[in-house]
Amino acid sequence: MLDSKEFDDDQRRNTEKRRAMIKRWAVYVRTHDDSDWSRQQNRLINSQLQSANDMAAVGDTDPVRFAATRDRLRDQ
Repeated sequence: MLDSKEFDDDQRRNTEKRRAMIKRWAVYVRTHDDSDWSRQQNRLINSQLQSANDMAAVGDTDPVRFAATRDRLRDQ
């Protein structure tokens, strides 16, 4: 289990990684044709939705519990 300092350091590293990825994506979007990155985003989103639907179909996730958790986290 992480102690408080380790947790804070881990959170900082995660935040830095997310910001770096956002910056890379922004550069990519600015330097590539809209149809290229839009098609890639569409594929990613569709695959995520398909995975969620597949999991729900076989009972690997409870959609009601998932939505409740999502809403609770969003409201924080």
